[in-house]
Amino acid sequence: MSHRRQALLLGLGALVYGQAAIWVQAPGYMDADYYLATGLQIARGRGLTEPFLWNYLDDPAGLPHPSHLYWMPGASALAAAGMILFGETFQAGRLASLVLAAMLPCWTARLAFQMTGRERHAWLAGALAAFPGFYLPFLITTDAFSLYALLGSGVLLGACRVGALPGKGRALLLGLGLAAAGLTRADGLLLLLPVALVLLKVGERRWRGLLWMLLGLVAGMAPWWWRNLVTVGSPFPPGASRVLWTLRYDELFAYPASLLTPGRWLAAGLPALTLARLQALGQNLLSLWVVNGLVFLLPLALWGGWNLRDRWPVRAVALYGFLLLFVMSLVFPFAGPRGGFLHSGMALMPFLWALTPLGLERFVDWGSRRRGWRREQACRVFALATVGLAALITAGLFWSRVVGADPANPRWSSSQRTYRAVAVALRERSAQGPVAVNNPPGFYLASGLPAVVIPEGGIGALEVVVRRYRVEWVVLEANHPAGLEELYRQPERLPWLRPAGLLEDEQGNPVHLLRVEGAP
Repeated sequence: MSHRRQALLLGLGALVYGQAAIWVQAPGYMDADYYLATGLQIARGRGLTEPFLWNYLDDPAGLPHPSHLYWMPGASALAAAGMILFGETFQAGRLASLVLAAMLPCWTARLAFQMTGRERHAWLAGALAAFPGFYLPFLITTDAFSLYALLGSGVLLGACRVGALPGKGRALLLGLGLAAAGLTRADGLLLLLPVALVLLKVGERRWRGLLWMLLGLVAGMAPWWWRNLVTVGSPFPPGASRVLWTLRYDELFAYPASLLTPGRWLAAGLPALTLARLQALGQNLLSLWVVNGLVFLLPLALWGGWNLRDRWPVRAVALYGFLLLFVMSLVFPFAGPRGGFLHSGMALMPFLWALTPLGLERFVDWGSRRRGWRREQACRVFALATVGLAALITAGLFWSRVVGADPANPRWSSSQRTYRAVAVALRERSAQGPVAVNNPPGFYLASGLPAVVIPEGGIGALEVVVRRYRVEWVVLEANHPAGLEELYRQPERLPWLRPAGLLEDEQGNPVHLLRVEGAP
């Protein structure tokens, strides 16, 4: 592919993602809040700690708490690097993600060219990567989307190259890349199986390549495992396995988390467990079609992939896709549809865009045979229509989900504005201690106050959390556990919680400020 076209695609990526960044003025949701807040801790020299609790899976002793015992540190490290270099702001923290997102069109085009050898396929694939639909705001905030897209797709392609051109150094680098993916997303280690399969099936000295790859993987992961061992006494965080025994998504925030046991899970019965997994599978398949594939791109990508089914990159991607669908539907049927599949599916996106042009060409071939289309003219028309439709869908979704009715106050930042108003009100009331809220990382960023998550489990669980973690204030929002619905409607009903302020969020819902009676 010519350098000129690569430069044009890089410019297109910078233009689209840079323009979108104007309205993405805050992390936007708890995952991105978490990476920015923990990146801020690193930038301030406080290491891998967090001044908040967003779950109780490891039965935390108090604050501050060791960070990244559920989510991995890759995105936090990127955010920290930006803030160390350019200041402690959201714009600095998300700078690396923005740069990586802008590189996606160029990377995707090179990927397409390597798979089909045709420049027009590369050009179309790169253009599609500039208009990623639902993914656009997520790629340019402080989350792992853009990093994982490049790492995941790079590892899968790299495995095929190492298989074809074996060498200790290449295999070692491949293992380090796989470790980087695992340090970005815990389920990034699902890439290990397709990588190992490729190495064992392609080229010469297959077992030697596999061993060197595993050595690189262990070398890359060992510092992280050592950190966990020193910090919490185990290479793998305690409590993380409890997610396996949840029966609803909200139980991720249950207190005490010791309630999440295999026995309780089995007691739910086989029909209920099976139904939950079938529903998760359906939701994830729908997400693959609508979110990843924008409805019309996925069939074309599958058609293109079928035509290249004898190529190992396509086989590796297909295996990773099946593994991801299996794990996020059958193993984690609640976390998967609520964001896990969306996050990890990003590794599939460069390949989906790269395979779409070939599928489109096969569609035009079919039309030429059946409908008498002029092939070259139809290829140009449908290519332009495909990019145009992707751009239109991306713009519409972005405007409705991110910008909203008031461009001066983007909808994406509404939660942060609410938390800033709450922080002002609490400072006026001399708040200093921990605050129980729905989104502790986001509240910490807005207020600088330590925070804990309002637990799943009703009023009894809330009271135990309040007393154990010396909580001074409870901020009760419209988004609250079902067991606290009566308290939200009647905030004066408990003797140990005193209503001390009332605000409204930007949707007009009450936000109650409740003072804990007897708090230090």
